[in-house]
Amino acid sequence: MIKIACAQYQIEQLANWESYVVKIDKLVAEAKKQDATLLVLPEYAGVEIACNKFDTDKELYNALAALVPTYLDFYQTLAKKYDIYIQAGTIVEKISADKYSNRAYLFSPKGAFGYQDKLQLTQFEHHLKLLQRGNEQKIFMTPFGKIAIAVCYDSEFPEIVRRLVMQGASIILVPSYTTSVAGYNRVFLSCRARAIENQCYMAVSFTVGNVDLSDKAEDTYGQAAIFCPADTGFPEDGIIAQGTMNEPMLVCGDVSLADLDRVRQSGQVLNFHDTEHCLHLENNKLEIITL
Repeated sequence: MIKIACAQYQIEQLANWESYVVKIDKLVAEAKKQDATLLVLPEYAGVEIACNKFDTDKELYNALAALVPTYLDFYQTLAKKYDIYIQAGTIVEKISADKYSNRAYLFSPKGAFGYQDKLQLTQFEHHLKLLQRGNEQKIFMTPFGKIAIAVCYDSEFPEIVRRLVMQGASIILVPSYTTSVAGYNRVFLSCRARAIENQCYMAVSFTVGNVDLSDKAEDTYGQAAIFCPADTGFPEDGIIAQGTMNEPMLVCGDVSLADLDRVRQSGQVLNFHDTEHCLHLENNKLEIITL
């Protein structure tokens, strides 16, 4: 059994780096206290390390550039200290003179780490003209199975998650940041759908509350959750755990890869296998009938 802890997390303007260290250490300690194997933070959680308010997003992103090495060292140390896997949400990382990547790191308690860049940018992110979309998907091998990451908007595309599951990922982590109830629902409901259609686990974290680190303050909305197939042996609504809307908290739930194997072989429906038949439809004739 694997216990996942998903954070409903508030991004704040902190006084200094030490304040950030204390805040995150306390959060990870709480996850470990609840016997979590894996902790998931939300999208953009890493921008908090700037510990300042900036006039523009570009100024904020530039300030983060010098801090990324310290950020990586900190989470490596923290994962080892508490013997826990940490998906640290995302941080904006400078990759060229005027281009940045929205990057989600996963840290192992053994000291190793890797990252997944966000693949699909929202209209707001396009409008900034600062962020560059990723072009590669990654699978993370762990002692308890293959894990993958779909950053926020990426979860709304069945093709993105399906490819990860077809390559063996049974747990998809979804760090998210949504600035409307509609945006929250798009991610929340998409993750529920992805869990059903792929017979996999989807673990989604959200930023909650007001965020005021650059030129425009934003209200964020979220309800962290862990989703599963809605089938025999699982909750009938496909929800293992979910938080209280917009309240900072940890949402924890147990997942079993053996249960996934069982439901994929003998569930009421066999979505994982039957999707293969849908793929063949691309080669079939499509008839248009005028009525």
